[in-house]
Amino acid sequence: MTGRGAVLWAARRHHLHLQRAQSLTKAISLTTPTTSASSTQCLRRYATATQSHSQSVKRSRTIPIFITTAILGGAIYYFSSSSKPSLLNTESFIPYKITSREAISPTSFVFTISPHLQNPSLPYLTPSTSSWRYPLWSVEFKQPEVQIARHYTPLPPQEGDDPSDGSLRFYVRAIGGGEMSTYLSRLGVGRDVWLRGPHVGFDVPARLGGMKNVVFLAGGTGVVPAMQVAKAVLEQGPEAQVNILWAIRKRDELQSQHADNPVRQQSSWWQFWRANSDKPVEIHSELQDPSPIARQLKAMTATYGERLHIQVAIDEEQTQFRESDLQKAVSLARRPDLSLTRSISAPGCRLHDASMLEMAPEFETPAAPDDCKCGTGAGKNLFMISGPDGFIAHYAGSKRWLGGQQVQGPVGGVAAQLWRRYPWLADEWLVLKL
Repeated sequence: MTGRGAVLWAARRHHLHLQRAQSLTKAISLTTPTTSASSTQCLRRYATATQSHSQSVKRSRTIPIFITTAILGGAIYYFSSSSKPSLLNTESFIPYKITSREAISPTSFVFTISPHLQNPSLPYLTPSTSSWRYPLWSVEFKQPEVQIARHYTPLPPQEGDDPSDGSLRFYVRAIGGGEMSTYLSRLGVGRDVWLRGPHVGFDVPARLGGMKNVVFLAGGTGVVPAMQVAKAVLEQGPEAQVNILWAIRKRDELQSQHADNPVRQQSSWWQFWRANSDKPVEIHSELQDPSPIARQLKAMTATYGERLHIQVAIDEEQTQFRESDLQKAVSLARRPDLSLTRSISAPGCRLHDASMLEMAPEFETPAAPDDCKCGTGAGKNLFMISGPDGFIAHYAGSKRWLGGQQVQGPVGGVAAQLWRRYPWLADEWLVLKL
């Protein structure tokens, strides 16, 4: 082979190797995308399988958690519900059922309620007895539709009643704009009401101390606390005296209407300044056709005799209690043998110092033996008043709000006029507003 031929042969061989290399490079470049797509699909399938497994694990975990939560929630509700008080107490409202209802007038009635569960130790009874523990007390009724509560005073037990069964009676009059009284007036026998209490009022025996007289001026259903006080005081001893002056709108609160009881022009029941010669009616054993409330008052006069005196002023018949009626009531109670040391209170005595009383609410804890700072046998006669705000303000001055609660405030109205005219009244009497 010549030199030129060798050169040509080497050139052709190099060209052939170059073509083979290019073909191989092209083949590799064509196969590479396919491989990448397959790898991506495999990765996606793996990811999808992993996600499906994760979701299954989550669902498998969620179901037990849901069941556990439901069981715990039910247990909490059961134990919290079962731990709620089911007997009368001062913290929570307890259901009672209306067992009877007796109409007095188109707007007033007496109804009896009984607890769903019998309470062997009622909080308002003296332990191991069927006697009321407190001389003056009330309970709250709840209006569930608007979530308000109002105090109502239970009627004292009648002869033959067994207080230990837990039943309570109330005298209610529905008034315009009165959410609670209107609500109660719509409820019939068999319906439930909700109560909380008892809430203890003034410690009447402790404030009386060595004194024995109570004059109680009551407007409308305010006669109920007067009945509570009368029973408690008159059962303390044979020397006690109670005079109840009861002001009502219409005669049907006292007795049913008859031809000999004419209805006269009606007026606003705190307009007592209108002069009239008619005198209040007395409740005695001969009262005909008494209402349920008058029937119980009549029975009380039969029990206590002359120690309980009850007069009734009827607004529609233009009879009112005037200043002279109040002056007569407190003057008859004065004891000529009373020494000044027994009637004058010591400064700072929360029971008998009138200046201390101005800031006192009507709800209080029973007095302790050392609460009186006046000495042995000291005390004050009590002039008490309950009824609508205008009624109280006219006769004894308005109560005042202090720290979210009503306090007594200073003596005003008719009582203040009497106290100024007869200075000895301030020494011997306390004014208590309910």
